[in-house]
Amino acid sequence: MSQLVLEFLDWFIQAIIDIFFREVSVRGTFNFPASGPTIVVVAPHANQYLDAAITIHAAHVVAKRQVFMIEAASSYRSKWMGIWSRWSGAIPVERPQDLLALKEGTIKYANYAEDELSIVGKGTHFLRDCGPKSLLGMPNSGGNAKIAEVISDTELRLAAPMKKQSGIDALKRGTKFLVAPRIDNHQLFNSVFDALEAGTCIGIAPEGGSHDRPELMEFKPGVAIMALGAVAKNPHINVTIVPCGLNYFHPHKFRSRAVVEYGTPIVITKERAMEYKEDARKAVNKLMTEITDAMDIVTTQAPDYQTLQVIQAVRRLYSYGRFKRPPLPVVVEMNRNLLTGYNKFKNDERIVHLEKSVLAYNKKLRTFGLRDHQLETANENKFEILLLLIHRIFSLIFFTILSLPGTILFSPIFIACSLISKKKQKLALVKSSVKIRATDVLASWKVLIALFFAPVCYFLYSTLGVYIVYHYELFPSIGGSLFGVLTMFCTCWAILVGTTYSAFRMGEVGMDIYKSISPLVLALTSSSEQLSELKEERKRLSIEVTEVINELGPKVFKKFNEGYLQKLQDQVELEQEIMDSRSRSRSRSRSGSRSRSRSQADSGSKTPALSRTNSNFSGFSSFDGENDAGKLPNLSHVSVFPDHLQFSDSDPQSVSSSMENLRTSGQNTASGVSSSILSDKIRQAVIQRNIEKELDGEDKD
Repeated sequence: MSQLVLEFLDWFIQAIIDIFFREVSVRGTFNFPASGPTIVVVAPHANQYLDAAITIHAAHVVAKRQVFMIEAASSYRSKWMGIWSRWSGAIPVERPQDLLALKEGTIKYANYAEDELSIVGKGTHFLRDCGPKSLLGMPNSGGNAKIAEVISDTELRLAAPMKKQSGIDALKRGTKFLVAPRIDNHQLFNSVFDALEAGTCIGIAPEGGSHDRPELMEFKPGVAIMALGAVAKNPHINVTIVPCGLNYFHPHKFRSRAVVEYGTPIVITKERAMEYKEDARKAVNKLMTEITDAMDIVTTQAPDYQTLQVIQAVRRLYSYGRFKRPPLPVVVEMNRNLLTGYNKFKNDERIVHLEKSVLAYNKKLRTFGLRDHQLETANENKFEILLLLIHRIFSLIFFTILSLPGTILFSPIFIACSLISKKKQKLALVKSSVKIRATDVLASWKVLIALFFAPVCYFLYSTLGVYIVYHYELFPSIGGSLFGVLTMFCTCWAILVGTTYSAFRMGEVGMDIYKSISPLVLALTSSSEQLSELKEERKRLSIEVTEVINELGPKVFKKFNEGYLQKLQDQVELEQEIMDSRSRSRSRSRSGSRSRSRSQADSGSKTPALSRTNSNFSGFSSFDGENDAGKLPNLSHVSVFPDHLQFSDSDPQSVSSSMENLRTSGQNTASGVSSSILSDKIRQAVIQRNIEKELDGEDKD
């Protein structure tokens, strides 16, 4: 990958992120290694293609490193995404569900009442079309399951029962079927081992496909085998695993916000590689549990959306005292800590009562068409409300006029983005069994569509502009030379870009004003008593929330106290200063050579198992379960991405039950809230060292 291509890719990704997102904050920058073999574990995978873009961008800003993402081969082969995948040096991985193909004949259960695994076929060729560990799929997203054994052309056995009820019903009646071959990932793992030996930084989303669920999906063990296998093959290197949590606020919406948080790295040394060689299953289990625990600390997970809404409302209702409104990274951490406390005390009578009260309060806000922050600043003086309403209406008219030219010119892009992305959403929902509404594909497709249509519109409008200028001789001094035509074309293009940016900025401000008008109208038409009662209810609820949190907080986080938020904000501001310093340094030395993750690193941790982590990892099927010592997994059979994306019909409860098992160890280390004094000192020392390095770099420049 040439340096020029990577430079262009960095600039291009930054432009996309700056346009689509209003704010992207990065936290835990001191946890990202400046060099050496690194694996960035990314979760949740809530934005189909933008997750990779944010991961690459954040690593470049934080450590000036290029992250080479492991992605689905189906994306790598696509006409449009394939270009960017190859440019970014992505590593393609086949997923069985992407290779499902319709086969000849029909299948059904042999006797479902007595045996849920035996399948018989009519007009089938199982010996030709199927094989052990291949994937059997049902039409119309009926689910899929691995094949354990092919007995004959008309008989086979599944490795596990079909979970989707629609798939079960289809197999009872008899149905057509699809099959995907077993994936051989041996070459992939060897490529990753070699890349890590060269000091490359690799990114992977162990959940596999993107989703819009409020909790993390089950992790595949490929990431652990990559790290342990690389060190086992090359004992002279240490591989650093960096947990990377992507915390979005409305991930599918334009101009939303996001927080990227890096957790405490896990270093794989030759000692751990020896454990892997002695007992691969045990070593991989242990590392996967550590990775899962580490990801819980940097992500916000809720058992359902209602609980998440309650947590967000409680965070807004909590009284900060003299502390000002927290920055975005602190908001994310507060949500996460509140969820941790909720899971520990959710059966407490006070929490049950508080949850009901908050839900009732939210319902009243919706009735009035208000949001919590709007109620706080709502004025009961009708005359002042009227003046403010008139002022904002005129402001809205002003910003609408400013944004109108760009809005009209580029309305085809807006319409295309809306229509096509919704079409892709419906298609993704049909093809997946784990997505709730498939909102995870919306943002990515909006960006892809805009990237295609925007240059087309710019070209057409610029060509039209050149025609008008020369047809009506608006600038006769330019002349009709080729240089003059190109100059006018480029000028029109630049004007259009400026118009787009103006419409974009003015429209953003105007939209904020527009959202504030409806509450003002409601406040003007509603009685003062109703508004006062709602304010009083909020005040009482805020006091109750604050008292409960202040009482229960220290029982969850030992260092929870009045100075906690201030300390947290100071840390965030310090990290932001470091990033700003790095950005300035990078802008001055951009033409020079940069560290691209090709150097080797120098450079060490235990938690109980989580129900989401499956101990029966794919790739260990050749073990007998009794004497696994000295055996390594067959890399040809290891799945990097999930083999079957399906849940049973009781999915929301069964999957969410993993939230019941939040570890105390995770709670005690959550983002430094209750880490040891020694850990705090080490962290501050690392931050200070990074600052000194940046200052030294600036002096040299």
